[in-house]
Amino acid sequence: MKAVVVMEKGVVRVADDVPMPVIGDYDALVRILACGFCNGTDMRIIDEQVTAHQLLQPYPTVLGHEAIGVVESVGWRARHIRPGEKHVFIHGASTEGSRYSSTHGQMAEFGVLTDYRAMSEDGISLPPGARVYDTRVPDDFDIADGGVFLPLCECLSAVRNFGIGKDTDVLMYGAGPMGLAMARYMSILDAKSVTVVDSVPERLKMAVDVGRAGRAINFAETSVDEALGGQLFDRVVDAVGLSSVIVEGSRRLKPFGVLCSLGVLRKDDSLVCLPEVKNNTLVHMLNFPYMEYERLGENLGYIRDGLITPRDFYSHVMPMEDVGKAIELVRAKKTTKAILTMRN
Repeated sequence: MKAVVVMEKGVVRVADDVPMPVIGDYDALVRILACGFCNGTDMRIIDEQVTAHQLLQPYPTVLGHEAIGVVESVGWRARHIRPGEKHVFIHGASTEGSRYSSTHGQMAEFGVLTDYRAMSEDGISLPPGARVYDTRVPDDFDIADGGVFLPLCECLSAVRNFGIGKDTDVLMYGAGPMGLAMARYMSILDAKSVTVVDSVPERLKMAVDVGRAGRAINFAETSVDEALGGQLFDRVVDAVGLSSVIVEGSRRLKPFGVLCSLGVLRKDDSLVCLPEVKNNTLVHMLNFPYMEYERLGENLGYIRDGLITPRDFYSHVMPMEDVGKAIELVRAKKTTKAILTMRN
């Protein structure tokens, strides 16, 4: 099959000799329709800015973790997944003997779903970290929207995990796709106030127009200290992935406020000098999503009710053969998010 492969640091191509996934008794083979390009994780993998602890596999490795697809066939023990259904939260797999590893591996023509519910019912121990969750979306769910659905669920789960709600004043660094979506969910969950800091005017405008943030600060044009005027916050969110933001953000917290780290930290920028962190600061690390799958139904409800429009959170849709263009757009900060479609 075809797949987007990081051949070595900084080198990406579409390979056509990637072995097809081999499914087991509880698995389903899924024909992938589209996959979102993650501005954070995927770029870090391409630039070798993450470690094996952050799940980077040896190059050459198949990229992608934001896919939507249609079930083609199922193993004989899989009974809660059926051919023809449309699903998200697919996982890639490296076939034994393949020269390609899988770093999430969903930017490919085919992927795998596992019927963990059937495994659990049959008394089979689940793999470490695996949980029973629903992955099906409506049959008419737009495939480009599907490419942004996982990060939307990640953002919703992060807002809830960070304890952001009705009486919460929030300062967030970063108005990329994750920051933008988080701002919108904070608004839906009635955060008391949301202030967003970034340096890209178009993104800051979207943070207000789409994210419904109450205030946007361009740090390239304005002193953040002067703009805030000494205001302190209950939560400060790092949606960028910089240790300097963690330190700076802590200084803008109320006593016992929470510094929320969501951005993917680079392997050469993963240390925080604790004496520089403000006293009485709690740090909540969420560099790996948590309970995002459990938010599928809630998110579908927000979409149905018109509170979330997935199209607001991506700006480009292109075939996977144009992955080089997607990378250029991300590096230049000229895309909210790119969705790659598969021509299978």
